[in-house]
Amino acid sequence: MLLNNTFTIAILMICGLLILPGFFGNEVKAAPPAPPLKLTAAPTQTEVTIGDWIVITLTFTNTTANKMDMIKPMLDIDSASFYIKTTPLSGNSGKSFVYSVITPSAYEHNRGQMAKVSLAAGAQVQETFKIPATTLGLWEITAYYQGFQRPISAEPLRINIITPKSDKLEKPKDGELIARIETSKGVMKCRFFFNDAPNTAMNFIRLSKEGFYNSLIFHRIMKGFMIQGGCPLGNGGGNPGYSIKGEFNAHKHLKGTLSMARSSRNPPTPIDNDSAGSQFFICHGAVSRLDNQYTAFGELIEGTDVLDALASVQTAPNPNNPEEISKPVENVFIKSVSLEFKETETKK
Repeated sequence: MLLNNTFTIAILMICGLLILPGFFGNEVKAAPPAPPLKLTAAPTQTEVTIGDWIVITLTFTNTTANKMDMIKPMLDIDSASFYIKTTPLSGNSGKSFVYSVITPSAYEHNRGQMAKVSLAAGAQVQETFKIPATTLGLWEITAYYQGFQRPISAEPLRINIITPKSDKLEKPKDGELIARIETSKGVMKCRFFFNDAPNTAMNFIRLSKEGFYNSLIFHRIMKGFMIQGGCPLGNGGGNPGYSIKGEFNAHKHLKGTLSMARSSRNPPTPIDNDSAGSQFFICHGAVSRLDNQYTAFGELIEGTDVLDALASVQTAPNPNNPEEISKPVENVFIKSVSLEFKETETKK
C-alpha cells in the first residue's frame, strides 16, 4: 500500500512539473536582451511655432564593455531617420511618414562606404537634428537609427506645433505654412501638398530656411511648359548633397503646380524615382504626361503674372541638349524664399 501511494505521488509531481511551465508560460519567458547600443532623444522645446525648427538631440550610448563601430549619426536612411505622426488642429485625419534623405544620392548611396565612428565601452556620442515644423497640431516623433547591427529606436517625443504668437488673447487660429518666393521678376506665393508629399514639402522648406535657394537662377525655361530652378551649379547638374524618395501622388501638373525635377536614365530604373534633391519646376501650362511621374508638392496661390513674366524671357539652345531651346539669355533668379503663416479663412 505504501509503495502504491509513493508511486502515485511521484506521478503527480512529474505531471505538475510538466503542466506548470505551460500554465505560467507568460511569467517564465525570459525578457529579450537589451540592445548593446542605446538611443535616447531629447527636444529643446516641446512647443514650437509653425515655420520654426524642431530641435532634437540624439544620444547614443555603448552599454557594453567593448568598443563598437557604428555609422556616423546623420540624417540618412542608413543612419538616422524620424518617423512622424501628425494630428492636426482641425480634427481631420493626421499623416504618418518618414523624414529622411539618401546620401549622397540614390545612385551613389553605399552603406559600406559611409563614415564610421568608434564608441568606447560605456561612452556616448551626441548629434543634434533640426526638423522644420510645417503643420499645426500634435507631432509624435520617433527617432530611428539603422547604422548598427540592427535598427534601434528612441521613445517617441510629443511636440505641439502652434500658431505664431499674438498680443491678443484669442483662440488659436487654424491655418497653413506658405512660401513667399521673391524673384527678379516679382513675388510668387505657394501652398504645399503636405498630406500627399510630406517629406518633399519638408525638404523644400528645410532648404528654404537654410537659404539654399537664395540667388540661384532659373536655368531652364520653356514657355507653356515650365520654369526650372534650384540647381546650385546653375546648369541642371547640381544637387544639395543628397536625394529624397519620390512621393508620386494624384495631384495634376497644372499651371502653377510646383513639382520636383529628377534624373531619368535610359532605360529608366526604379532608382530614378528617388533622384530628386533641390531642383524643382513650376508648370506654366497643364502637362498631363508628368502626372504620377514627378512629385507634385505645392501650387501657386499668388503671382501667376510673375510666372508668366519668368516664362516669357528670351531663351537659347540648352548646352546640355542643343535641340531644346530653354537656356535664358538673361539671368532670372530667386532672390529669397521665406515662410509665412496663412490663417484659414472662416466662412461667414
